[in-house]
Amino acid sequence: MPPNQHLNGAGSPRTRSEAALSAPVARHPGPSTGRTHRIITAAATAALLATGASGCAQDSTSSPAGKSSAVPKVAPKAPFVPAELAQAWKTPPTDTDLLRSKLMATWRTNTAYYIGRGTGVEILDPATGKRLGAVTPPEPDMHPCGMTESLTASGLGAVAWVKGDPLHYKASCDRISLVDTHNDSKTVWTKQINGAPLKGKPLTNDTTQLAFLAGDILAVMTPNTIVGLRTDGAEAWTWRNPGVPANQYVLNWDMTAHHDRIMVMIGMEGDPELWRYWVATLDATGREVSAEPVPMPVPSGGHVDLVGAGPMAAIVQPRAFDKTTKPELVTFARDGSVARRIPLASSAGAIQLRETSRLGRTSRFDIAFNGSTAYLLAGDPFSDTAPTQIVALGLETGATRWTQPVDVITTPRFLGADPDTVYVLAGKATRDMPIYAYDAKDGTRTQISSVKAPDAAMPMSGLVIDYSPGNLALVEPGGGSDFGAVMFRAPGA
Repeated sequence: MPPNQHLNGAGSPRTRSEAALSAPVARHPGPSTGRTHRIITAAATAALLATGASGCAQDSTSSPAGKSSAVPKVAPKAPFVPAELAQAWKTPPTDTDLLRSKLMATWRTNTAYYIGRGTGVEILDPATGKRLGAVTPPEPDMHPCGMTESLTASGLGAVAWVKGDPLHYKASCDRISLVDTHNDSKTVWTKQINGAPLKGKPLTNDTTQLAFLAGDILAVMTPNTIVGLRTDGAEAWTWRNPGVPANQYVLNWDMTAHHDRIMVMIGMEGDPELWRYWVATLDATGREVSAEPVPMPVPSGGHVDLVGAGPMAAIVQPRAFDKTTKPELVTFARDGSVARRIPLASSAGAIQLRETSRLGRTSRFDIAFNGSTAYLLAGDPFSDTAPTQIVALGLETGATRWTQPVDVITTPRFLGADPDTVYVLAGKATRDMPIYAYDAKDGTRTQISSVKAPDAAMPMSGLVIDYSPGNLALVEPGGGSDFGAVMFRAPGA
């Protein structure tokens, strides 16, 4: 490709086909400063394609609106063996630096609970909440700027670090440490991973994304590459869009891992100062599985986010206050192509796409997935006449399988799903909260446990929910609250 060929069309970064442009869209992936701020400022003028929706979303069965009837209470089943959970401990407020105290991830082992923020990765006693220490930075003047969302089966996790002032315009989140939580949280190794040079200098960012793939390959997202590292620290592969000359920006906005697949949201610099977005899908060897990255058109003024902790998917949302255009769930096949675009609509009311923004990445959504079913929330959580609803959506057809009520004036949160059941915490913030089990086939609801009211009101809609058998953690993802995390478990446990 000639190095002076501008990206002036709607095709992939390699095809450059011409198409009409929609209005500019601003979408910021997280706190940014310095070089990152200048890049994102340019991206705020991005031109994205408008498109019509395909697929269908129609209710196949639904429950009538109105007050919910009595719910049968049955013996709890695994993993909700405790019939009742009560507050066990609460951590104090996070650091007052609101930009850096945002949550990155939580890890849990049998002997420790980790809460990772831009101000540090704290290690807590899971029984008492007492601070046991912190993950030690490779050098004293380093701060966390990225973290894997989970641990490997052998207890390995990864943390990215920025050296010096993380808010400095030259801040670079390029040091990666592998941490062994089964061995006193010791650092196994630390590597410096830079992005590909742009105009003779590595492109830098003040945050990054990390994720484990099948075979314990650690994927590291730099601003313009994805690097695969083995657990011994050796570099397994590096991916960069091969059709882009070295003097043009290829910015990676987000990355999600799905066992042996990586989805990368990339933005391409256009002319003049225009940006367009695509999704590239890689396998665990760093090979791009699709012939071309898939363009991600959105409504004028809208935005798009990858979906983590579920199938290969993305959420496309209209601009704020647009009540006529429905958000869409876009699912992808293993070859990286779009499988279906599903409008998110329900006769039970507006679909609630609760987003939680974390440090160094775009939003994550309160959606539960299992197999070919997605579970969402619909309705008004503040209504005292019509209960909020659980909506079971078939991903293969786009049709609604069933809708069933939760409660009135409640903020439901998903605790998890398995092939037979989806588990829901009916959040009341200041009252006891029932835990419901909904049958995956028809939505039949039973109460299997309850959570005692916490000692203070909590913003249930924004908290990060982290459930393991018998332990429910509610973590404040940002700063400025009067607590950092609250742990519930069976009384006396």
